[in-house]
Amino acid sequence: MGFFKGLKVRLRSGGQKVEEEVQEEVHLPRLSLDDTLLNPDPEVRLHAISAIGEIGPAAVPLLINGLQDESWRVRRGAATGLVRIGQPSIVPLINCFEGARTDVRREVVRALTLIGDRAFPTLVSALESPSPEIRSGVAATIGMMEGQKRFEPLEKALKDDEPDVRTAAALAFGYLPDDKAIPTLLTLLGDEVESVRNASIDACTRLGISAVAPLIKALTEGNAKIRTRIEEVIIRIGSPARADLITLLQHQHPEMRRSAVRMLGRIKDPNTVSHLIGVLADPDPEVRTSAIVALTGIGKGSLPELTAAFENSDVRIREGAMEILAGIGEPAVASLIVYLKNEDPSVRIRAMVILGEIGSHEAHEPITDLLRDSDPGVRREAFEALERVR
Repeated sequence: MGFFKGLKVRLRSGGQKVEEEVQEEVHLPRLSLDDTLLNPDPEVRLHAISAIGEIGPAAVPLLINGLQDESWRVRRGAATGLVRIGQPSIVPLINCFEGARTDVRREVVRALTLIGDRAFPTLVSALESPSPEIRSGVAATIGMMEGQKRFEPLEKALKDDEPDVRTAAALAFGYLPDDKAIPTLLTLLGDEVESVRNASIDACTRLGISAVAPLIKALTEGNAKIRTRIEEVIIRIGSPARADLITLLQHQHPEMRRSAVRMLGRIKDPNTVSHLIGVLADPDPEVRTSAIVALTGIGKGSLPELTAAFENSDVRIREGAMEILAGIGEPAVASLIVYLKNEDPSVRIRAMVILGEIGSHEAHEPITDLLRDSDPGVRREAFEALERVR
């Protein structure tokens, strides 16, 4: 009888020794259970744990121990066996949350989630466990399961006395339908516990574009305390929030326009550059300054539209574009040199002012050529610019 077949016989008989003599093949070594499960070769351990998983409920303790294995394949094999066994595995799996490593916890959550509805009532009951580690693990697992019934137990977990449990519940809300999750998550952005606030930011980010409109509504209506957190969520969501933020650029309150500019500047979507350049004409100087900072941060990707702004009829846009290009520095030099040949003397002058501010030696020769320009203002600016680029 081979080792794994013999193991099944012993486990199915309640772990008792099999009394009858079994003829062994003389060329095969007799291996003990410990020899196999503690073998340094993960392939041997995986083969053993896979065989054990086929035995049934009697194998649950061995499979639970297998979740502690250093090999992720053995851990996954143990979890798969526990899922196959089903109902008898549920309570032992839940108890594994106590003191579990992160990798073990991940396998436990996965196994309970795959067991599914059969595990749900026991998971809800486990929210009453005296162990915070079990309660937080259960909250994380409930969030990963299917169905509307998750909402009530997770709301209960949000009222837990332990911050770690509330943090796990907040993260779990990111897996709920957005109409259920968003109102609660917006409230949690103002929570007194930092880990809960951060978890709500992560959960809102997971919800993605569906969270943007409610977040912007809360931004315009809420208190200043949570605005920076709302901005952080929208920045993480990124380009999908672009259209809503462009609309916010037209808000009647300057602070909201500044907020939109800050977010667009950190998202750095090149499709928003023209809108940010338009903000350079905003009547509020703080909003204009925010746009300058945002476009400078976007950098090289904004150069074509920024240099084109040299010829804009609005003086605020022209001046703002110049300041941004000076802030971008060397990456802007090649584009600015092209404008030294522009037919409009005022454009040539503006290009030289910025090149002089940047101080790039690359501009020395093309500026020197302008010492012979037909326009006296251009010649004067060329002389002054050369003093700064040498």
